[in-house]
Amino acid sequence: MKKEVGIAIFFGVLLGLIVAVVIISRIRLLENQKVKLPSNVQISPAVKNLNSQVQTLEVTEPKDQAVVSKNSVKVKGKTVKGSLVIIQTPIKDIVVNSKEESFSADVPLALGENIITIASYPKGSQQRSQEKVVKVYYLDEQ
Repeated sequence: MKKEVGIAIFFGVLLGLIVAVVIISRIRLLENQKVKLPSNVQISPAVKNLNSQVQTLEVTEPKDQAVVSKNSVKVKGKTVKGSLVIIQTPIKDIVVNSKEESFSADVPLALGENIITIASYPKGSQQRSQEKVVKVYYLDEQ
């Protein structure tokens, strides 16, 4: 081995040892400086938001995957009072203002599968909008 290679290996090992000693000493120093809570301090429970009672959008009629023989169906459900409810079908979009906690609307159906999307937009910005999808199959009796 040449003299230069031996010196390079020696300095590399020496530098590695110095870095390891510095890292270990810093870790021990940080462990000693951890914040200690006084023994008489009590942690109080988190405050509950009483306004966070979220009423979800609930579609009571028609049931998902329902098969009907009429060309229209009544969509009924419950949502937050004063919400704007939008019912979208392949034929028509219907907007209902729910003055009560319930809503209903007659919805026309196309022959075959109808994907009905019901979206509720609560009045005010404290609650989020919600959406439900219901599939209804209209089959002619002929």
